[in-house]
Amino acid sequence: MFLTPSPPSSFQLASDEIHCWRASLDVPPETFARLYASLTPDERTRSARFHFERDQQRFIGARGVLRDLLGRYLQTQPRQIRFVYNAFGKPDLGPEFASRLKFNLSHSAGLALIAITTASNVGVDLEYIRAQSDYADIARRFFSVAELDYLSALPGHLYAEAFFSCWTKKEAYLKARGEGLATPLNSFSVPLTTDPAHTHVDLCGGWSLYTLRPAPGYAGALAIEGTGWRLRQWQWKNLAMSSERRDTIESASNSRSGDCAMRLAYTA
Repeated sequence: MFLTPSPPSSFQLASDEIHCWRASLDVPPETFARLYASLTPDERTRSARFHFERDQQRFIGARGVLRDLLGRYLQTQPRQIRFVYNAFGKPDLGPEFASRLKFNLSHSAGLALIAITTASNVGVDLEYIRAQSDYADIARRFFSVAELDYLSALPGHLYAEAFFSCWTKKEAYLKARGEGLATPLNSFSVPLTTDPAHTHVDLCGGWSLYTLRPAPGYAGALAIEGTGWRLRQWQWKNLAMSSERRDTIESASNSRSGDCAMRLAYTA
């Protein structure tokens, strides 16, 4: 992976690019205040429904970072952005932005991933890998026969990572399609490689899947309609709305070639 400390020269997307941003949701108070100020009254009400303060803050952080980034690409104030939702709850930009961008958000255990592109449906999923005993039972409920066969042949110490590699790809794909669980998770199979060097596959005719490794202890995946994409990955870190220093990290370009609650959540 090649990293550079410089930010993107401009918040613009080529027609064949996907930008995927990673953001820590545990931010200092001044950053949190700025992100909170960008939310709508409805989003603030939603944040207040969380029982634990940490969950409230991370929801506010995720929504605020999403608004911050979309505002930069759209060259508008984050608080002016309006979302609309389809019948399954997938968010999109309001009609006043004329479908200029497609995006998706996922967050888990203090980290968020946000995928942004120009015109193709995109989905992203992020999960914190933790040890628990019921993964095999969950897999039998939600995974295809081919996926179960693959997982059952693995030694125990590799099972959790492979499980989440499968889960994130399946959820990212369904989020990209925007159909929620109307499509059963066990009705299709995804490749289970956890190697980010082998990221691109064609799925279900005209869809591409990417394995993401956003941080140690996390699994991630991105699904997007079409083929031939260039994936660029960046780190969001305290981007200011003025001309203050923008600390971002660009990772290698790859050519187009909350916690896992066992349910589909669009989270935006």
